[in-house]
Amino acid sequence: MSEMFSYVAKQPILDADKNTVGYELLYRNGLTNAYPKEITAEAATATLITQQFIDNKISSLVGDKLCFINFPYPLFVHNIIDFLPVDQVVIEVLEDCVPNDSLFEHIKSLKSKGFRIALDDFNMSPDWERFLLFVDIIKFDFRAYPVPVIRSYISKHTRFPNLSFLAEKIETPEDFDAAQQIGCTLYQGYFFSKPIIVKDRALSQNQMTVMQLFREVASIEINYDAVEKLLKQDLSLAYKLLRYANNVRYGSEPITSFRHAVVYMGKQELRRFVYLISATSLGNDAPSELYQMSLTRAAFCEMLSKERKGHTDPDEAFLCGLFSLLDTIMQKDMKEIMDEMPISAPIKEAILKNKGEMAFYLNFVKDYENLDFDTVTLRAKRLGITESRAIEIYQQSNEWAGKFMKS
Repeated sequence: MSEMFSYVAKQPILDADKNTVGYELLYRNGLTNAYPKEITAEAATATLITQQFIDNKISSLVGDKLCFINFPYPLFVHNIIDFLPVDQVVIEVLEDCVPNDSLFEHIKSLKSKGFRIALDDFNMSPDWERFLLFVDIIKFDFRAYPVPVIRSYISKHTRFPNLSFLAEKIETPEDFDAAQQIGCTLYQGYFFSKPIIVKDRALSQNQMTVMQLFREVASIEINYDAVEKLLKQDLSLAYKLLRYANNVRYGSEPITSFRHAVVYMGKQELRRFVYLISATSLGNDAPSELYQMSLTRAAFCEMLSKERKGHTDPDEAFLCGLFSLLDTIMQKDMKEIMDEMPISAPIKEAILKNKGEMAFYLNFVKDYENLDFDTVTLRAKRLGITESRAIEIYQQSNEWAGKFMKS
């Protein structure tokens, strides 16, 4: 699998004191800082949303600032906006959107859900007048209209206390001064910063499906319809699920459908299947030895947890070992990975801070990997097991990992 990357440009939006209040996010398909002509506006925005809100956590790109995203009309119709975080996203209605009744109803609906609405490259047409009660920000292009024209419009619309005015394409100190004097309170342009391109590793379609599955099964109440729908999107995952379900069934009657498999397996086995698939599919070109080591660690930590009855949850210990190499597999900072995944605090503490009982299990298996048998002996004694039992647990874990890799 060749390595894939996502690209996005972000340009800061500032207040009068030049404090950054948000960023406009702009689709890019490479390091060239320009919009690629070969992609439609709908595809560009849909890809940007997928890469920055599903593949990654938006806070890693913009922190707690607002993000302004361009929306062409078709995306209002397809309801792609609904899952975005209302407290952080500003919906920019593109200039080519027609201010008709259909768009008006979509804007009203989005506003009622708590979204902020901005009109991009505003043309000051009276057809937008009825929209203004539901709009938060109007963006004026300082290169497209003379300052007196923009001033006149702002002065005639002071009756809308909800409205803020943003001056974009501010390129000189004079532009900035003029924008302040006519009533603009937000500013964007090369005078402050050009769009900055951010490059990140992108998930493949299969990896995206795995991450969505992970989030579904991490819920207290699993939505089995959603799980089944995701499995049907990826034939390789569906095949692996049926194989896995048949392997754990121990009966003569085979599994015959996704729903049969999912219901038969139950929450615990379904979660384990998704966790295993997550850990063994999220790397691009990662060596198979890393995956086997992760699986060995998972089984080792789980078996130690069972030896230490009542100290830790064996399922959590399994997951802790399984995900302990994700930073190496994904070539990504471990804290970023942990922040993006809905896993428990004890697991995060063990992996990120080397704290807690499960951190002891992880260090135990690492000592074995490093052939540090003096420390292995000391750790076994602390857990109340013999050295020979510790070796047996490791051998069984490694054997199970090898079988899983071949299945």
